[in-house]
Amino acid sequence: MYILKPEMAQELKQTTSKIYTDIPDILYKTKFIATIGDICTIKLIQEEVIPSLIIVDYKTKRNVKLTEMQMSIIESVKCRNVEVNNKPGTISQELYFEIENAIKSDVVTKIVVNGEEDLATLPVIKLSKIGAKVIYGMPDRGMVVVDVNQRAKERANELLERMLVK
Repeated sequence: MYILKPEMAQELKQTTSKIYTDIPDILYKTKFIATIGDICTIKLIQEEVIPSLIIVDYKTKRNVKLTEMQMSIIESVKCRNVEVNNKPGTISQELYFEIENAIKSDVVTKIVVNGEEDLATLPVIKLSKIGAKVIYGMPDRGMVVVDVNQRAKERANELLERMLVK
């Protein structure tokens, strides 16, 4: 299990990746896309860009439940559905395992998290192949598109190592 240490919280809020309010054109040509977060997932689906891996908790801004319309957009994707438990500020073994399975699989997968999905970005970057795009929401700002490259993988690995609880 991974647990976020309080001193790491501010560091994780910072990004060198560009924040978008609209879907960048590159996503229309990307082979593997993972979304972490409900609003960015909805935005992509509405633009007919179906992620290979969807990780949602059916909430926005920590505790606001999605509307029925928003839920129906996410539910419209035909895919393998998995439910996992994941407490806030953690990455459970169950969540990590399902992310790993989904990335190894060729089947579009939606992981619904009971709890919080925010930190799932780190194992998704770590486990994705170079060239994948990992997208997560920045509340009230837009969506961050991470180009999975060696540097992104190294940063994700380093952060996960610091969080690891054996």
